[in-house]
Amino acid sequence: MKKILIIDDEISLRETVAELLMVIGFSVFEAQNGEEGLKKVQEIEPNLIICDIMMPVLDGYGFMEAHMKSAFSNIPVLLLSAKVEKKDKEKGLSLGAKDYISKPFVFGELKSILDFYIQ
Repeated sequence: MKKILIIDDEISLRETVAELLMVIGFSVFEAQNGEEGLKKVQEIEPNLIICDIMMPVLDGYGFMEAHMKSAFSNIPVLLLSAKVEKKDKEKGLSLGAKDYISKPFVFGELKSILDFYIQ
């Protein structure tokens, strides 16, 4: 079973996305900030990471910087954020994110991207 890690401080969004992903057959793990996310990546070695940008402790940009320097940098990251300005998307992609999805989003859009990155 493919593993996905969701890193987001918004518990309701995290739980909703996790529930939808489990229904379609993914094993889902959760973290509430980037620091916790970095630890979970080492513990579970997910196939893909979905990460918010605006979070306490360590934000998504900080997570990306640390993740790309880690032994797990080959694990693709999708940024999911309410930050919709072009500069935010460009910054996320320049840090190594594979894609950038703006909140609110349609689950079908997320599923299409997951299908592309998780074969």
